[in-house]
Amino acid sequence: MKAILNVIGLAAAATVLAACSTRVTHEVVREQPIVQPQSTVVERVAIVQPPPPPQETVPPAPAPSGYSWVPGHYVWRNGGWQWESGQWRTGTIRAMPPMREETPPSPPQSGARWVPGYWNFAGNDWVWINGHWQ
Repeated sequence: MKAILNVIGLAAAATVLAACSTRVTHEVVREQPIVQPQSTVVERVAIVQPPPPPQETVPPAPAPSGYSWVPGHYVWRNGGWQWESGQWRTGTIRAMPPMREETPPSPPQSGARWVPGYWNFAGNDWVWINGHWQ
C-alpha cells in the first residue's frame, strides 16, 4: 500500500511541476481537410490551438493604487506556445480585447500548420499578432 501511495505521490508531483513550467511542450492540433475545387486531391493541414490557460492567481498589488494587472497569456515563440505570466504594470492598462475571427488563406503546401492570431502585451497595450502558416 505504501508503494502505491509513493507512486501516486510521484505522479502528482510530476503533474504539479509540469503545470508550473513556463514552456509548453505539447500542442493541441486540430486537423482540417482542405478540398480544392475541381480536384479530387484532399490535403491535410493542422490548425494549432494553444492549450488552456493555467490557473493564475493574482498577487497583491505592489502599492494601493496606480497599478493595473496584465493577465497571463500564450504567445507563439520558437515553433510553440509559451505562457507569459501575468504581471502588475504602472498606469491604467485596458483589458485584453476579445479574440478576432480569422479565416486562414489557402495553405502554402501540404502539411503546413496554421497558427491562429493572438493578443500580445507590448509596451503598455495589447497588440494583435496575425495568424500565419508555418
